[in-house]
Amino acid sequence: MPLRGFVVALLAVLVLGGCGVRFAYSQLDWLVPWYLRDYVTFNAGQREVLDQRLTLRLDWHCRAHLPGYVGLLRDARRLLARERIEAQDLAPFLDQGEAWLDELRVELINDAKVLLAGLSDDQVAELAAAFERRDKEAREEFLGGSTEVRRKAQIARMEKRLRNWFGRLTDEQRALVAGWSRGLQPTTERWLDERRQWQQGVLDALQVRREPRLFAERIAALQAPAAGVPAEYREQAAYNRQLTLALLAGVFNTATARQRERLLAEVDGLAGQFDKLACAAPRMAEAR
Repeated sequence: MPLRGFVVALLAVLVLGGCGVRFAYSQLDWLVPWYLRDYVTFNAGQREVLDQRLTLRLDWHCRAHLPGYVGLLRDARRLLARERIEAQDLAPFLDQGEAWLDELRVELINDAKVLLAGLSDDQVAELAAAFERRDKEAREEFLGGSTEVRRKAQIARMEKRLRNWFGRLTDEQRALVAGWSRGLQPTTERWLDERRQWQQGVLDALQVRREPRLFAERIAALQAPAAGVPAEYREQAAYNRQLTLALLAGVFNTATARQRERLLAEVDGLAGQFDKLACAAPRMAEAR
């Protein structure tokens, strides 16, 4: 199982689902295995192990993180009630989200070790083929076509995300998105290379999965920041992060009264759903 894939699946269903958050969270016992089957076909015994681990992890997540989501969203609500905001006002929210992701990644280390250790040779080959297929698809999506084609696709993705919160964008806001896209430093190819190296690290670890101590060490090493990441790449990523925060602040500061009303309603609704989910944690634990 690709550990980052597990993390992405979990967070994507929780955070990106928007209006269907509560329903999606309650359905993760089948949504996450469905996602993982894009990489590996599990047998009945492995599926049972995955179900057990997922139940425990969801219970932990409900208790440890969901109440924090509610608090963070309510803090965001207070910030967004202002007339204007600055990019630095948004940075703490992104920092906290990244910290939660890191915590979740650590919690999943033991789950990954158990699930990966039980893969057969055929399943390892299936995983390697899935990595290769997904890498090819990602490179075609993000690096294919001319520079102008890729830029237009990037703009379209960002506009879609913003519409989920603000509704239809104004011409001024669309111009801000276009300017953001032009200003971004080129990091996509390096990001894909890093992802491919990480995937190769998973496959290398699987070669020693019958040796528990060595296997555990290699899996744990995959959680640490890559020591070989060039300083230039880190600087470019930091620049792009700040540029994106500036875009979000700019879109908010140019928002119409109707857009602000919608944004606050979305934040309130999401906080309410997470609040209900956090309260469901004991019942999820009893269901094991």
